Amino acid sequence: MKHGPSLRRALVSVALVLSMLAFGIGVFHAADYLKRGRPQVQRPSQTSGPSVPGTIYVVQSGAIYRLQRGKFTQITPDNGWMQPAADPAGTRLVAVSRAGNASDLYLLDRNGRIEAQLTHNSSTSVEANHWVFYPRFSPDGSQLFYDYDPKDPYNVYRVDLSIFASPVDPSSKASVRWTFPNQYTGGDVSPLPLRSGGLIFTRFSIDDQSRVHSQIWFQARPGTAGVALTDPDAGCLQPASSADERLLAMVCTHGQPLMAEIAVATFFPDTYSLGPTAVLARGQQVASPAFSTDGNTLAYLAPDTPGGGFQLWTVPTTQSTAPAPKQVTRELSLDASSAPLWI
Repeated sequence: MKHGPSLRRALVSVALVLSMLAFGIGVFHAADYLKRGRPQVQRPSQTSGPSVPGTIYVVQSGAIYRLQRGKFTQITPDNGWMQPAADPAGTRLVAVSRAGNASDLYLLDRNGRIEAQLTHNSSTSVEANHWVFYPRFSPDGSQLFYDYDPKDPYNVYRVDLSIFASPVDPSSKASVRWTFPNQYTGGDVSPLPLRSGGLIFTRFSIDDQSRVHSQIWFQARPGTAGVALTDPDAGCLQPASSADERLLAMVCTHGQPLMAEIAVATFFPDTYSLGPTAVLARGQQVASPAFSTDGNTLAYLAPDTPGGGFQLWTVPTTQSTAPAPKQVTRELSLDASSAPLWI
């Protein structure tokens, strides 16, 4: 990654960082702006949907909702909750609680009751606040991977998220820094820990023409250089893995973030590479893929009308011909930076 000291480069970088903090991933900013104030938006608990296997958790307006047997139940107050993830047994959740100037991680039971606060990032001094996003349990459930903004002592207002891992035990203060992101890009996001001990995530870079690129990245150990799994021009981000880690899903923009696609590919851990990609959904502003537990279906978020709120969709991953996505919800406005959690 190359970037010079020019004022233009600095302005572009700062704008990107602010966009990512405001909306999780900057490419969804336009749709979020367009969907505000739409009169038909309802709470999920005011609607119903088709029955899907298992349980799916989604987020709207700072509240976590559970979809089970076609019925939505609100499990947290609407006060800044986002990005829930489940432990391997599916018995408890970790979620982000976001405030105006900071965010923290909490352990919850499956009904949304708080079991423990894991981080304490709020400070009376703005410069000492921290952000934490995108939590994920390790495959054995002993560690939490997440994004965190370590402060630059020479520029405390520069926010480039790095991926860390910490024991789930709330009493533990130990943490390991996994990634060192390209500066002024917003950082490395969306950690996806693997059974091998490696990590897949999204890495951003800025080229000599001030164009921002996103890539799916693999890193075998903390602090190592890692290797790109996708090309910069593909603009891929938001990786999701099937439970057997055989398939990897991602959003790819190809330079057109308002009309992205959901793609899947076979992941080869021995060679740190992906097989040919298959497009499961295109022609939408897709976001946040998540696999069903058997890997046969993919859930994702996308508007059903231009400028509309994000709805929940599913699409098969096993058809040899182009599958047809199925719309699960209507008249909602789901959080596009909070991937569906399918248990």
